Amino acid sequence: MSGIIIRKLQKEDLQNGFLSTLDSLRKASNMNKKTAEKIFDKINSNSDHIIIVAVMDGRIVGSTTLLIETKFIHNGGKVGHIEDVVIDKDHQRKDIGEKIIKYLLKYAKDNGCYKTILDCVDDVKPFYEKLGFKHNANALRFDHV
Repeated sequence: MSGIIIRKLQKEDLQNGFLSTLDSLRKASNMNKKTAEKIFDKINSNSDHIIIVAVMDGRIVGSTTLLIETKFIHNGGKVGHIEDVVIDKDHQRKDIGEKIIKYLLKYAKDNGCYKTILDCVDDVKPFYEKLGFKHNANALRFDHV
């Protein structure tokens, strides 16, 4: 395995493994190029919405999203929200997820976040606890469909 590069998503990544990596969460590889590029442009226009990717051998093998929320409390303090952590099935258990999360945590801190939170299922809770996350609350969900 060659080195892993962790960096922000670029438009050319959409067709270079990014959408197919998302298939582990929900089917995305069947999205047409024009739609994907429109979504990329919208996300990329918001400096508080960051998608980080892991690149190995020139191909995207993992990604996650950080949303930075500015709050009225804590004097306009910021909270990082991690979403959509995914590693390509063929590249799991190679410390790629750990590298992505550590990169995002540093990014959040460097951008003024006083805390970073995420929701996860019980199966992956030990992974996040190993990285310093602590159980804090219960997550609830309301589906609008």
